Amino acid sequence: MRKFVIDDERKRTFLKFSVIFGMVFGMTVILAVFTLVSRNSWKASLAFEVQNVLDSYSDSQFTVSNALQLNSSFSTSAAVYSLLKKDERVAGKYYGVIVRVPSIVGPLPAVFIYREGGGVTFAGYAIDNGKASDTVKLQLSTNVLRYWEDMIPKIVAKTVVVKPERSRK
Repeated sequence: MRKFVIDDERKRTFLKFSVIFGMVFGMTVILAVFTLVSRNSWKASLAFEVQNVLDSYSDSQFTVSNALQLNSSFSTSAAVYSLLKKDERVAGKYYGVIVRVPSIVGPLPAVFIYREGGGVTFAGYAIDNGKASDTVKLQLSTNVLRYWEDMIPKIVAKTVVVKPERSRK
């Protein structure tokens, strides 16, 4: 039976690779922890932005309610919230969707209102950039908005209700 013998040079090489692997693994764990910890504040901030757009919308009769989990690849560029209509107080019929929409000036957060069994309405942009907001409104074509209006029902169809969050108002 042969003994496995490692010379000093291989030991040093193995040690160097182990240290580098340990550092990469450690950084990955730290990044994952920070991502998981910040997820709830990210959702709350997006809900706040959706509510701001809905408040400035001409038909401002909605309040943002629960966050819905997306089970699709759109989860990296969209978020869905159930909306409460202020005069009805019935959850689940209306949805607020914030989507990252590509434009000439870069990606923009667009907010849409989707009524289950009804249509999709563009509510506005979740930006407050002064002069830039006027430019943005002129840049997006109706074809881009029409594309997203067609995609919103498909996005909402891939949602799962998650536990209720605290009220934002």
